[in-house]
Amino acid sequence: MANLQIRLDDSLKNQAQAVVQDMGLDLSAAVRLFLAQMVKENGLPFRPTNEPFYSAKNQEVLRRSAAQIESGQTVTKSLEELRSLE
Repeated sequence: MANLQIRLDDSLKNQAQAVVQDMGLDLSAAVRLFLAQMVKENGLPFRPTNEPFYSAKNQEVLRRSAAQIESGQTVTKSLEELRSLE
């Protein structure tokens, strides 16, 4: 049997440990399950996404809207304008 050593943030490790403990597992078992599923699917067992909410374009729109609100201006967007942000 092989050993696997990884370096990660203490907070991430502790949070992950709490999640798997609630499932009745330990972190080693969870990592083994992840690796087994990765081999079975011949890829990551989840689909990485790039959430558009966090895009630079959307963040700039949010900053401008927040500035307008703070200055007392009303922020009005049409449905077409909102859809164009996607």
